[in-house]
Amino acid sequence: MPIGRRGLKWVAATAVIAVVFSAGYWVGQGARSSVEAASDPHTEGRLLLQAVVTAVGRDYLERNIDWSKLYDAAAKGMLQALDDPYTAFFTSQGFKKFQEDFQGFFYGIGIFVDKRSNRLTVVSPIKGTPADRAGLLPGDYIAQVDGVRTDSIPLEEAIARIRGKAGTTVRLQVVRPGRPPFDVSIVRARINVATVQGPEILKDDEKALLKQSNLGYIRIVTFNNDTYALFAKALGEVETAGARGLVLDLRFNPGGLVNQCTRVADHFVPNGPIIHEVDRNGRRDTVQSTSRAKYTRPVVVLINEGTASCSEILAGAVEDTKVGVLVGQKTFGKGVITSVVRLPGERGATITTAKYLTPAGRDIHRKGIEPNVAAGDRLEGKVTERVLEIQSEQLRKAVEVLKSRIR
Repeated sequence: MPIGRRGLKWVAATAVIAVVFSAGYWVGQGARSSVEAASDPHTEGRLLLQAVVTAVGRDYLERNIDWSKLYDAAAKGMLQALDDPYTAFFTSQGFKKFQEDFQGFFYGIGIFVDKRSNRLTVVSPIKGTPADRAGLLPGDYIAQVDGVRTDSIPLEEAIARIRGKAGTTVRLQVVRPGRPPFDVSIVRARINVATVQGPEILKDDEKALLKQSNLGYIRIVTFNNDTYALFAKALGEVETAGARGLVLDLRFNPGGLVNQCTRVADHFVPNGPIIHEVDRNGRRDTVQSTSRAKYTRPVVVLINEGTASCSEILAGAVEDTKVGVLVGQKTFGKGVITSVVRLPGERGATITTAKYLTPAGRDIHRKGIEPNVAAGDRLEGKVTERVLEIQSEQLRKAVEVLKSRIR
């Protein structure tokens, strides 16, 4: 995510408002008058907030007011009113949790989630984490977090509520097709995310298949601060081993930092665009590939419904430039870029600031990217055993397609 910096400027307004009481309410006279609405909505909004602050500070019954809490609530409500699941406000504590995403570890239960039709949906549990051990599955809908409904809060706030100090417990209400809603309590832990993985994560028969076929395998779990460096190292090992081609696995990759993604894409995309970013004014900023040496052996990219955001940028670039083949299921369809804004008091916000287009100019937001070769099935509602079968089917199809492209 691009990092932006934007200060807050508060415009002071001297205002006196009417305080109304009836049957226990008092109607003020003379000293208090209404505020005339300003013609400019920005000026009027600032006058409104200042008038509310003045009234509360002067007249509220309890003198011990937590002003930070009130201002945080105002900022949160303003962004929430945009009705955008990717635009959200963070308190200082919440912003600290949010930034953990890019450090390679976080404190929580070990799941990637996103919002689909306003439903907080599990994209993938991370293997070996508390969420994985608790039996959460791709496609599960998390309806509540500690009693708070997730359909009424932004995605990033829901994530912040799921996370927390190691050793503490979070209670989730889970909706899964084919069974009644159920609650599950999960103890949080430190989750270490290895963003780039090799064939060691595969089953023995899958590793054997790749070895027999002399093919490389790299999985990118997410894009954070160290992803490019880890990927470059893994790709170098694949080339040194003399692999005849590469399976690049982007299944369940929810995205992350755009600059890390485009640097990975630059290993494959020939001279030309990797991504076009388009802002609200229609201005287009194109990230071009560089003259660096490219990986020239055949490539197959594995995708599924959990492939989202930055991973779709990479998949779309590979497909449009015809340097590889996409195998699997249609991707998630998040084609917007969310900027991170640092706010006073160590607070922060995420704001949707642009959409992205693939090199060929395709807008994939809410549409997703179709694979060149369909394989397996969508995972929502499938039991663990079937999920593993589908993943294996997709890998085998990827190997089959890759071998057919080797001359």
